[in-house]
Amino acid sequence: MWVWAGAGLPLLAVVVAQVASLGGASEPAWEEGPGFRSAPVRFATNRPAGFTRLPPDATGVVFANVLSDAAEARNRLLEIGSGVALGDIDGDGLTDLYLCGLENRNSLYRNLGNWKFEDGTARAGVACEGQFSTGCALVDLDGDGDLDLLVNSLGGGTRLFRNDGRDLRRTRSAGFVRSAPRRSPWRIWTATGIWTST
Repeated sequence: MWVWAGAGLPLLAVVVAQVASLGGASEPAWEEGPGFRSAPVRFATNRPAGFTRLPPDATGVVFANVLSDAAEARNRLLEIGSGVALGDIDGDGLTDLYLCGLENRNSLYRNLGNWKFEDGTARAGVACEGQFSTGCALVDLDGDGDLDLLVNSLGGGTRLFRNDGRDLRRTRSAGFVRSAPRRSPWRIWTATGIWTST
């Protein structure tokens, strides 16, 4: 059985370090550009370079990506892992964290600042249980100025969660449909666009 968690996610450590540097107690010095904004990353000068492990009970981020040997044997693509998305979902100026799971639920962590997060998965309804979630992205799909969430899965399509400026809400599945019969050895996938409920 594979489990990726805490110290087993060095990339996540770098990403979380970036989140903390941009979403900490003080507002970053944003520089505006055409269609984007950026902020310089500030590094502490009063301590040596490197990382300090922050335990889940200190940060509130409690997540492990689980993959059983049986599921791995059925589909080796699952070894590739899952996705991580970062962005300000609730409009408070802090960078929130969304983590995909394979045989476990996905998790959304709201950034409270100063390396503290709270689990907002149930409130937002974005757990995506019962699917192998392989990727995610936070992007403003409807052009209303807040980040919407796309979650991709292996064999289950793509889900769209639209943001109303305060919270995410589920819409109909979006993305790709199978156009060849299941008994065919060939699978043809065709794009159908993004569907939203009214």
